[in-house]
Amino acid sequence: MRRTLVYAVLLTFALGVPLLAAPAKKQDPPPPAPTPATQPSPPAAAAAPLPTPLPAELFTGPARDAYRAAAEIPDVLAGLACYCGCAKSHGHRHLLDCFVDDHGAG
Repeated sequence: MRRTLVYAVLLTFALGVPLLAAPAKKQDPPPPAPTPATQPSPPAAAAAPLPTPLPAELFTGPARDAYRAAAEIPDVLAGLACYCGCAKSHGHRHLLDCFVDDHGAG
């Protein structure tokens, strides 16, 4: 009986120790979240009519050239963001909005 008890303890130990001593299975990190595909924004003309810039003749020097360019390529300027902070201070949506008033002259 003593021998049976020793074998039972050894067997329990032999089966239990490898399970306890086995290194914890490392969980794979979650896969990175897929980056959203860059979707082109709809053309500004489709969303709303483009604003009309002020006439270039009201200005002189480089400001006149800028207002002239704004009148020639409004769709390009409507696709560009302005980084001067006018989106917050003036409610501008894009660079073309800067040329609807005298903001673009500065």
